Amino acid sequence: MLLKRAAVAGGLSVLLVLSTGVGVASAKGKVKAQGTVTCGGLHGTGALNPGLSVTGSPGGMKINYKATFAGNCNSNVTTPPGDVVTGGSVKGSGFYDPPPLGGNASACVNFLGGDVVGTIKETIQWTTTGPPIAPTHITYQMQTGTVTAPPATITLVAPPGTAVKTGSFALPAVPNLTQLVTDLPLPSCPAGAVFKTFNIVDGQIAV
Repeated sequence: MLLKRAAVAGGLSVLLVLSTGVGVASAKGKVKAQGTVTCGGLHGTGALNPGLSVTGSPGGMKINYKATFAGNCNSNVTTPPGDVVTGGSVKGSGFYDPPPLGGNASACVNFLGGDVVGTIKETIQWTTTGPPIAPTHITYQMQTGTVTAPPATITLVAPPGTAVKTGSFALPAVPNLTQLVTDLPLPSCPAGAVFKTFNIVDGQIAV
């Protein structure tokens, strides 16, 4: 915080308070928190378009998801001091590109193997014991090998690729993890079935 005296009409002066920009509250009154936080126990839903199938459909595949988490967080918040993260929610959307060597992104074998994240953008809202803090925004790009099974787990993290964080917990650049444990029927999909939705049964956020 900086103090500066400025002259006003009539020869009087006033003391101006100038912020240095560290931990500044936004227009909505939420501080951009600093520090690190890890939360587990995600539960929610997601969707794939077109859905996963044995052969898939030509081109890429859109994905969106939303989940909540509560009571399973470990936070080290340095700004605002003394604040503790107790839970929150995550919401993301974007798309996968087909494997570089060809194929359909929505084919089960490719989603589990060669699909590449085009862009996935997510917003994490936080619940705290003290002053409300601004959300964290992450943009993932160019991740490979994001899906493992069983259980079918989507892991977004950089490297590989990039993950740009803004808002609360923007620095340091790492950690930048979003992990979604789902009920998708991987590693293999039943013939003739198309899976357009999934449940998130567990997972982790680390920023």
